Amino acid sequence: MNHLWQIIVNPNALTKKRAQIFKKILHEFDLEGIKYKINPADGPNKGIETAKLLCRAGARHLMVCGGDGSINEAVNGIYNAGINTEEVFLAILPLGTGNDFCRSLHYPTIEKMPAVFKSGHFVPTDVGIVETLNGNNVIAKRHFINIAGFAFDASTIAETVGKKPKLFPGAVYLLKLVKVLLTFKPSVVTLKTKEKTLTDSIFTIAVGNAQYNGNGMRQVPMADLHDRMLDVVAIRKIPPLKVVANIGKLFSGKHIHLKEVTVLHTNSLEIKSEKSILGEVEGEMLKKGDYRLSVSPTRVNILTSM
Repeated sequence: MNHLWQIIVNPNALTKKRAQIFKKILHEFDLEGIKYKINPADGPNKGIETAKLLCRAGARHLMVCGGDGSINEAVNGIYNAGINTEEVFLAILPLGTGNDFCRSLHYPTIEKMPAVFKSGHFVPTDVGIVETLNGNNVIAKRHFINIAGFAFDASTIAETVGKKPKLFPGAVYLLKLVKVLLTFKPSVVTLKTKEKTLTDSIFTIAVGNAQYNGNGMRQVPMADLHDRMLDVVAIRKIPPLKVVANIGKLFSGKHIHLKEVTVLHTNSLEIKSEKSILGEVEGEMLKKGDYRLSVSPTRVNILTSM
């Protein structure tokens, strides 16, 4: 742990309480002789640019202070830097409004993170890729480390863009979910893997590298960060009242047993639709079109408590 850790943080995203916790953690790092440098990333996609420039300058030990969006920006910056990503060690201080990715890492409460950090247990971790297609042409590309969502999932996120509160984000997400539910119309979508093709009226799609999103919803309960595969949970057309009645199952992961659910386990997926559906990755809306998802051939080393 005698490395210089480049800490990427969006100071504007921290509440007063989170800022105090961050300051306390830095004090513990000082006491332990852990060397670090603060790199503010205080704007949209600033985390991508900051991580990219740090990596190109030779940094290989990065720490993200923030939530799922901040983590995903840092990961995209690492992969955009044109370096060997498997040389990078990434630690996380989960101080965002959404800390779902860290649930899959089994992180403890934020106050206990210095102890996890000192353990230095880093594990090579998979990263997904989502490409937006116009015909056979790739018009946009994004890496993701948690979950990519499409159709209803992305429409709900679109409703919350720019409106994410620092307090009670889970409750706000559920309110927006119900609001979109009343107006959302499923589209005919084709899901194609090497093993299977499904065409149906699709309500929502979650493609998971990890298990959780939506502030604790276990959307893709079978996902494994290290198996070089993606897990897909597609929900076909379903009555709105049945969605509301089964919201609790989204948190436990038992929704995958509903008759409207199709589960796929694959290393590549194509999503095509008669009418372009929305897509998102950790709150960032994707360019509309068809989509192709895969697993990156290289990994990144991420701090885990296991």
